[in-house]
Amino acid sequence: MKLLFLVFVFVLFTNFLKAEINVNKCDSLTKRTDKINCLTKLKAKAIKENSKEKTKIIQNKLSKFHNRLGEGVEKTEEGIANTGKKIGQGAAKAEKNIQDGAKKTYIYIKNIFKRDKTE
Repeated sequence: MKLLFLVFVFVLFTNFLKAEINVNKCDSLTKRTDKINCLTKLKAKAIKENSKEKTKIIQNKLSKFHNRLGEGVEKTEEGIANTGKKIGQGAAKAEKNIQDGAKKTYIYIKNIFKRDKTE
């Protein structure tokens, strides 16, 4: 009887220790840092429980989240590159205008000195 009671208590005790992981717990979070933090903690719990299925599900969610972040970063980088090109083109135009202005000024001054010599 004691053995049966001990087995019953042991089974109850182990069931309470083994917490079920709610894989969808982090889906409602909107802040990126909180979501990543929550998913990594869930993954650690799943690894502790040796639950390969839940670990794969959580890892897939992390991968999808990182891919979404990567797409946003790529778009931002493309925008920065395009802005850099526009600035570079504007700088080239400005430099050309400065050179043209300097050339015109040089020719103007040169012509003034030629007039002074001929007079």
